Amino acid sequence: MKLDKTFESHLTSEWRQQYVNYEELKDLLHTALQNAPNPRDKNAYDVYCQNFNDDFYAKLTTELKRVNEFFEYKMAEARRKHATLKVKLLYMKGQSEANVTGAVKGLPPLADQPRNLRKLDRAYAEFYFSLVLLNNYQQLNYACFFKLSQKCRKYFPTSNGPRWIQSTLDVTPLNIDGVELREMISEVEDLFTQYITDGDRGKAMEKLRVPPLGQPTSMGYVFSAGVFMGLFIVSIVVCVISAYILFSNTNQFFIFTRLFRGSFVLMLYGFSVVANVYVWQSVGINHVLIFDLNPRNQTECLKLLSTASFFGYVCVLAMLLFIHHKEFGVRDPFYIPLVGLVLPLALLINPVHIMNFPARMWILQCFGRILAAPFCYVHFADFWIADQLGSLVQCSVDYYQLIRFYVRYSMDRENTFDFEPDAMVSVLRCLPAWFRMAQCIKRYRDSPIKPASYLVNAFAYGSTLVVSVISAIQMETSSKWPSYVPSRTQHLSPHAGKYQSIFENPWTWGYLVSTLVSTIYCTAWDLLQDYGLFKVWRGKNIFLRKRLIYPKWVYYYAILADLSIRFFWAFEVYLIYNNLLLPNNIKTLNSICEIKRRFIWNTLRLENEHLYNCGNFRATRDIYVSALNSRDELLVKNLLDESRRNTEARRDSNATKVTHSDSPPS
Repeated sequence: MKLDKTFESHLTSEWRQQYVNYEELKDLLHTALQNAPNPRDKNAYDVYCQNFNDDFYAKLTTELKRVNEFFEYKMAEARRKHATLKVKLLYMKGQSEANVTGAVKGLPPLADQPRNLRKLDRAYAEFYFSLVLLNNYQQLNYACFFKLSQKCRKYFPTSNGPRWIQSTLDVTPLNIDGVELREMISEVEDLFTQYITDGDRGKAMEKLRVPPLGQPTSMGYVFSAGVFMGLFIVSIVVCVISAYILFSNTNQFFIFTRLFRGSFVLMLYGFSVVANVYVWQSVGINHVLIFDLNPRNQTECLKLLSTASFFGYVCVLAMLLFIHHKEFGVRDPFYIPLVGLVLPLALLINPVHIMNFPARMWILQCFGRILAAPFCYVHFADFWIADQLGSLVQCSVDYYQLIRFYVRYSMDRENTFDFEPDAMVSVLRCLPAWFRMAQCIKRYRDSPIKPASYLVNAFAYGSTLVVSVISAIQMETSSKWPSYVPSRTQHLSPHAGKYQSIFENPWTWGYLVSTLVSTIYCTAWDLLQDYGLFKVWRGKNIFLRKRLIYPKWVYYYAILADLSIRFFWAFEVYLIYNNLLLPNNIKTLNSICEIKRRFIWNTLRLENEHLYNCGNFRATRDIYVSALNSRDELLVKNLLDESRRNTEARRDSNATKVTHSDSPPS
C-alpha cells in the first residue's frame, strides 16, 4: 500500500494536527520539479536545486521539531503512566500474596483488592492501546520524513538527503525514543502476562491486542445485513400499499396506528442510529472513545444494520399479518402487535453472545446508571442515552398504552380501545427530563470547579418538566382533543369535555407561555452549547465556528431544522384548534420529526465532543485506579529517574555514532 493511503488510514484522528504535513510537503516537491529550469543549463539548474534544497530541508527540520515536541510530550506521559501502573501492580500483587502467606506490616486491608485488580486490568489494557497509538505515530512520521527526503534526492540529485537523515532525523527523539517505546510495549505485555493472567500469554494478548485498522467486517454480518435489509424494503412497500387500500375508514387506521406506532418509531430510531454510526466513521469521529467503549469490541456499522433490519423486518411482518389476518385465518389479530413490544426487550436482555452482545450489555449498564442518576458518576454515554430517551417519549407512552390495552382486552372491559392519557402517561413524559436534570446536578456536585453551565443545563430540563406538568393539567381540565374510541363492535364515540374551545381554559395559556420559554431556551442550548455554533460572526464561516468537519451546508440546515422541529408544537396547536388534523395523526408526525431532529443532534453533538478531544490530544480512555501515597510517589520517581538515565545514555550513544560516521577516514 502506498504511504499516502497508509498515512490517512492509520493516523490517530485526535492527533491529526500534530502529524507531519506530508501532502503539503509532497506538493511542494512536485511544484519545484515542474518549475525547475532545464537541466542542460547546468549552472542555473545547480543553483536552483541548491536553493530549493536549503529551503526544503529547513521546512523539513521545522516540521521535525514540531513533531518531536509532541512525541516527547506523549513519551513523558507514557513513562509516568508506566511507572505508576507498575508500582500499583507490584503493590497489589504483594497484597494478594500477603493474603495467602500472612499479614505484612504496613499493608492496608484487602477488601477492595478484586475491584482494584479489575480496574488495573482495564487500565493496563487502555495504556497498552495508547502505546500502540503512539508507536503508530512514531513510525508513520518517521516513514514520512524518510520518504520525503528520498523523494527530494530522487527529483534533485544534488540533494543532501542521506546526510540530513543521518545527522538530523536519526538523532532526534522520534527515532531514538522509538526503541524505548517498543521496549515499553514489550514490558507491558510481560507484566500483564505474569501478574494479570498468571502466565497465560495467549489470554493476555487477547485482552491487550486491538484489531488492526481497516479490518474487514465478517461476511456473515454482511450477508445478514443485506438479506434483512432487502426483505425489510420489500415488506414495507407492500405494507404501505396494503394499508392504503384496505384501511378505508378512519376507525381502522386509528386502531392500526395506536397499536403499531411505538414499534414503528423505535424502528425508525434504530435506522437513524445506524446512519449516525456510519457518518461518524466516514468523517473520522472517534465515537468509540467518546462513548468510553472497549476498542477491542467495536460495534461496526453493518452489525448494527443487521440488528436494525431484523427488528424492522419482523415488525413490518407483524403489521402485514394484522392487515391481512383474515387471509391467514387469524381469528384474533389484536395479539399480533405484541411482537413489537416483546421483540426489542428480548433482543436487549438476551444473554446469548449474538446480535451485538457487548453493545447490548453497554446499553443496559447505561440504563442502570441513568435510573440511579442522582447517586452515580455521570459519563458522556449516560447523558447521551438519557437525551435519546427524551426523543422517544411518545414511543414509551405508546408502549405503555399498548400494555394497558392488553390488560383491558384480557379483562373484556368496555374502555379497551380507549387510548386516553392517564397519570402514568404524565409520569412517562416527565422521566427523561428528570433524569437529565438529576445528571446535570450530579455533574455539578462532582466537579471540583463547579461550572455554572451544568446548572444552566439543568434549568433547561427543569423547564421541560414544568411544561410536562402544565400540559397534563391542561389536558385534564380542558375539553378532550378530538379522538375516536372504537369498541369491539367498531362503534365510534367522541370524548366530551368542560370547554368548547381549548383557549377557554386558563391552563392553555400557561402551557403556551411555558412551552415558548422552554423551546427558546432549549433551542439556544442546542445551537450554542451542543453544536458549538455561532462562534464566528463574519467571514466564510459566518454563524458557525472555526473548525468544521462536515460541509458548511450541513450546519445551516441543522440550524433551520432544529428551529422548525422545536417549534412544531405551535403548528400542532393550530391544526388541532382548526380541526384540520386529528391529534393521533399529529403525534405520529411529531414523533417522526423528533427522530429526524435527534439524528441531526447526534451528528453534531459528537462532532463537537470529538473536536474537544482533538484540542486536548485525548485519544484513549482515562481509567482511574487509586491515588498514590508518598511511598508510591517515591517509587515512581525512582523509576522515572532510571528511565531518564537510560534515555540519555541511548541518545549519547547514538550521537557518538553519528560523530564517528562524520569523521574523515584516516
